[in-house]
Amino acid sequence: MGIVLQTSVFPVVDALAPLASSDHGVATLDMGELQRDLETLASEALSAQMAGLSLAAAVHDERFPALREFHRDLRDTLFVEVPRDMAGWVQQLQQPDSQATRGVSGFYDRLFEHAYSPDAASPLFRPGGDDPAALSSALARLLLFEAVRLRLLVAAWSSHEYESLGGEETDIDAIACAETEALLSEPSLDDPHVRPLPVMMASASIALARDAADRADLLRGVGEDERERLRMRARLRAALRELRLPEAVLLENALASLTGDHRVELTELQADRPVALEGLSRQAMDQRISRGRRALAKARRYWPSRRKPALYDMIRERSSADPATADPK
Repeated sequence: MGIVLQTSVFPVVDALAPLASSDHGVATLDMGELQRDLETLASEALSAQMAGLSLAAAVHDERFPALREFHRDLRDTLFVEVPRDMAGWVQQLQQPDSQATRGVSGFYDRLFEHAYSPDAASPLFRPGGDDPAALSSALARLLLFEAVRLRLLVAAWSSHEYESLGGEETDIDAIACAETEALLSEPSLDDPHVRPLPVMMASASIALARDAADRADLLRGVGEDERERLRMRARLRAALRELRLPEAVLLENALASLTGDHRVELTELQADRPVALEGLSRQAMDQRISRGRRALAKARRYWPSRRKPALYDMIRERSSADPATADPK
């Protein structure tokens, strides 16, 4: 069953698309493709919800391939260098009173309207699988969760402290999901004078700081060798985030034994990370790994760093002055 696309349900279409106009040099959205993608995401998100799975679990579950790809690709998109013709529009998003910022704020306000359910906290609550409104609500919840998660990632990555304490991206997924779901059933947020997304961001940031403090307490009982291993891994991951996306993904895989991750074959890695590696030949990937290894052993000016800022760089710069996204201490 296809989701009913209403402009109030999908402000990606009616809020973001007008901003992505020729004035900002952004290509016109393929509305048919967008609708198909949203239908698939909505269906999987609702299926996961009806199965009793949290979004934090569903986005890593092989039964929901669209959710997994969306979750992974959003993360990688943070590190794509912003094209020159889009830079002005993206920079507008850093200005509180710009047209772009107002449009995106309205986008999230309308998402909240469709995701909000004061009955969701009840153990008897079950969404209806054949109800277009339930599909719309499930998709809105997914998009709000991902928005909070991305901001938490940027906050956690603004230093390597959280990872030095053993924090992982999956832990941030769980925090973002728990805080989003809790607030989507909070009666006080059903007030037209309350901006729900900033409240969600602030609540999630507090939860992230609390998690970091708990980890610091636990690590006091751990040997110095383990603490040094975590610090070394955090430093390496932080260095990789400063590289161009293809090199970062390839070198993270090549150095998996140092980061505690599982190394996979390049063909599998390329299929799993299309935002980073689509279109690269095996020879090109091998060459990037070889050059990248040598570069990382030299001074930072020789690293294959981004030539233009990525969205991550822009959000990080803005977040450094935003209390809601301050580093967890």
